[in-house]
Amino acid sequence: MQIAHLEYSLDDSILTQRTLHLRIGLADVRLAMDRVSAKLRKKVDVPGFRKGKAPLSQVRKAHRKRVHAEAFEDLKKAALEQVFKKLQDTDQPFLPPKVVEREKVKLHYSRLLQFSVKYMVDPAGISKRPEQPDQAGAVIPGSQISHPALGPAGIPSGPRLPSTPGTPIKEPKLPGDEGE
Repeated sequence: MQIAHLEYSLDDSILTQRTLHLRIGLADVRLAMDRVSAKLRKKVDVPGFRKGKAPLSQVRKAHRKRVHAEAFEDLKKAALEQVFKKLQDTDQPFLPPKVVEREKVKLHYSRLLQFSVKYMVDPAGISKRPEQPDQAGAVIPGSQISHPALGPAGIPSGPRLPSTPGTPIKEPKLPGDEGE
């Protein structure tokens, strides 16, 4: 399902968490509810009608909760697929997105659908953002950290750990250890 009118905004104020605010147009909401109603019409009984012959409005009325739940899931899935195709690699979900305050999200045949999802992003991917330069050895003005293991301006004075897992760590040579 392709959503024709989709607006979104991304809140990345928390380093490893994203909140995606979505707004889906009225025509898309109606289309999703009609598709679900048409699918259900073939399977469910509507009082006063033969199976598969009830008008869509009667199916929506008789099985409102099911129609709304299935239509919302279809819209959510389609919207997230579209948005995640447009987002940078660093904003892709590490864990599946969860709807914020799902009980407050109401699907109506005559209204836009607005909802938010929260999801976690991979912390390792955040350090590789293209808009951020390599932060190794960068000094933030005004930040002076004092610790015996740190050199001037808080930069570690010892050996650096490898950035990729599985890379062997080389022990630093100390003065007087050359004979071993």
